[in-house]
Amino acid sequence: MNGQLEKSIVLITSASDNSMKGNVIGTGFAFYQEENYTYLLTCAHVVEDVGGEENVLVNNISAEVVAIGDTQGFDLAVLRVQELLSVLPLRLKILPEEQEISLKISIPGYFLWGENKVRRRKTIKGIMMVEVGEEKAFHIIKNVGEEVAIGKLKIETGKLQKGYSGAPVVDLETGFVVGITTHMEGTNEEEGKEGMAISIEALKKIWPEMPPDVFNSYPEKFDVITVNMKGEEINSHSYKAAFTEDLGNGVMLEMVAIPGGTFMMGSPENEAERSDSESPQHEVTLQPFYMSKYPITQNQYQAIMGKNPSRFKGGNRPVECVSWYDATEFCQKLSQKTGKNYRLPSESQWEYACRAGTTTPFYFGETITSELANYDGNYIYGKAPNGKYREKTTDVGSFPPNAFGLYDMHGNVWEWCADDWHQNYEGAPTDGSAWLENDGKEDYPVLRGGSWINNPFDCRSAIRVYNNRRGLLYIYFGFRVVCDGGRTT
Repeated sequence: MNGQLEKSIVLITSASDNSMKGNVIGTGFAFYQEENYTYLLTCAHVVEDVGGEENVLVNNISAEVVAIGDTQGFDLAVLRVQELLSVLPLRLKILPEEQEISLKISIPGYFLWGENKVRRRKTIKGIMMVEVGEEKAFHIIKNVGEEVAIGKLKIETGKLQKGYSGAPVVDLETGFVVGITTHMEGTNEEEGKEGMAISIEALKKIWPEMPPDVFNSYPEKFDVITVNMKGEEINSHSYKAAFTEDLGNGVMLEMVAIPGGTFMMGSPENEAERSDSESPQHEVTLQPFYMSKYPITQNQYQAIMGKNPSRFKGGNRPVECVSWYDATEFCQKLSQKTGKNYRLPSESQWEYACRAGTTTPFYFGETITSELANYDGNYIYGKAPNGKYREKTTDVGSFPPNAFGLYDMHGNVWEWCADDWHQNYEGAPTDGSAWLENDGKEDYPVLRGGSWINNPFDCRSAIRVYNNRRGLLYIYFGFRVVCDGGRTT
């Protein structure tokens, strides 16, 4: 996570020859790219410190100030450079309106080190508090009749230093920017262990002309269920899920934020009814991404492709009878329509998203029941009871989600992935990317998750099958999509 964050930020310096400005730096980060421009955020006081709007350099490239706030109020500035910088734009989230919030955060920034004022880059970690007890850690700026929250930063690893002004405050749980670092606090040895950050919402106050798809809001809560070996519910938690894409004619595509992290891919040797193709278990580290909340529905497929090939008709049922080529074409057309990068998930993205932090055969726990997923309930896994065999697909979202807010990852329809088939995980990527070097089965991509027609062991988190060519389609083949949040332009 830290390495990717550090690659996403930029150095703000002065173009002025004025020696007094020579050692003044700030941090900025890309948040939007369009046509030939990269848009960046920093603090208004950084622009002032480097000598004003005519003197701003971004990674030594002359930058235009598109919008700027008050250094004593909305301390933000929008910059742009007339080229697409090789950085991944960070995604922005407006904090939910709750009484008390304490977020684990990371802050990547630049600073000057040592007597020679060497420019260095480092990510520090800590907590941003909205309100804690009776101490209101979020102060309200009242500026020309407007209000924006300012969060209090407590740094636990490292410290804020001169140059961190303008650095993004990133929520570690979601990978989204929720604020911008404005200044540090403290004295002597404690200097830089505390600081302040302005809410990312302040961008709306200084740049009314901003593109409409810049922000995403925190969504509503949903319930997650855990079961024991007998399929009995033993726990239930509420979690939060992500952004919505308008496909036209009232059809929406809901995308869920999947946080970055590390997990063990594959199944342990003692997992019942496992396959050797699920070995060896190996550690994979992924960057944050978005995944569709449900398998792509017939309404969504119709909106993009202009047709519905499904056997079991129903607008909210998953589309089926689609080949790997059909699914890939859908992603291409969706990308063209939205300007974002949509594609099929890699195998590791799919399994990581399915598990949602669990290590059990199913994200529900040690077993599964037909009240939790759509599969052939004539068969059982573990000590669970027999259940229903519905003999067809069901509307998406009919069963409980996992902890990431994803539905139907077990059963309903098999889901195409981007990877070529490999007999096992020897030599598999460990960075979340698709494995496209094949072992003699060029025409065989991977399917995950099981379907309505399958036994429960075929619906496990680790299950993977290949024995279908890219051009084949069946009444139990579907797919879902992922997006990295970047734009195609």
